[in-house]
Amino acid sequence: MLVSFLFRISDHRRKQGQRYQLGHMLLFAMMAILSGADSYR
Repeated sequence: MLVSFLFRISDHRRKQGQRYQLGHMLLFAMMAILSGADSYR
């Protein structure tokens, strides 16, 4: 259910900057925050 919601969000990035789908990026960012990550490293 959450994944289907994340993939419905429109992506306003240019095609040049779209290496990964926005839904995946948001999902992994949420998972990182929930697991306690506080930096990119």
